[in-house]
Amino acid sequence: MKYDNYRNNDSIKSKSNSEYIYILDEETIWFVDYILGVAFPTPINFVDVENGLYGSGLPYREFSDYLDFQNFLEEITGGQEVSLESLVNPGTFQETSSIIRWVTRYAIQKGSANP
Repeated sequence: MKYDNYRNNDSIKSKSNSEYIYILDEETIWFVDYILGVAFPTPINFVDVENGLYGSGLPYREFSDYLDFQNFLEEITGGQEVSLESLVNPGTFQETSSIIRWVTRYAIQKGSANP
């Protein structure tokens, strides 16, 4: 993530601390928290009448595929490692959950303040 030492803040950042990501080819919705440095898929449906993301008014970005989403995350983290962690059911070899993690400037600053 680009960092402005003079102002002591991130210069590339969403206007909010979190947002939703809609991946078109997979039709999945991810929740991204920029403060914690984590993203995970949600059970939200994009066009559901009652609980859909499209009609909710919540901020979201669209990406054509997962690779575009990954490139976006690498860009906002300044090229640092963005890791995808998945749990797999050993009996069926089916992926049960995924989460993406990266280290944020917030975590680095908090860690350096404590000896």
